[in-house]
Amino acid sequence: RLWRALGDAAPPTVVINGGCAMDLPRPVHWPVWAASFLLMGGQDYFRGGMSFEEHLADAKARVPAKNSTTAILYVNEMPHMPQTALLSAVLPGMLRALAAWRSAAGGAAGAPAPREELEVVLAAVAKAGCWSGRLVYTTGGGAWAERTFGGCGPRSTSKRLRMAVGALGGA
Repeated sequence: RLWRALGDAAPPTVVINGGCAMDLPRPVHWPVWAASFLLMGGQDYFRGGMSFEEHLADAKARVPAKNSTTAILYVNEMPHMPQTALLSAVLPGMLRALAAWRSAAGGAAGAPAPREELEVVLAAVAKAGCWSGRLVYTTGGGAWAERTFGGCGPRSTSKRLRMAVGALGGA
């Protein structure tokens, strides 16, 4: 409703679980120039029978083709609501990215993606744990840029193993 009421004048928005990017009974009025950052999960029960790729593609297809101010952080391991560690790790960077997008060129349409701030979000999700997925963002004219992230490196895997052994009372 906020987007319908304010249109392109809507404040930058973080959307948790991507409800605005679903096939809903009433169409969502997605502003062309409002800055939006979606956090979506691959384990969301609203994904239905779609694969990760289909779920993300479906969400991207609902963004207006002229939009150049939307990003989606798609985390394969995230359920409908994000885990506390994940959200606390990525939310500050998501907010900074939205602010940078909005202030670029005075908030004018077609502002370039805040790549540096988006990299901070990727670094935060990598540091927060063994998450995998994609960061996608609009670049205008219906085009999207994409970065993948994922998995546990050997260092984080051994750290988690040590933590698990410690929790069980081991060495």
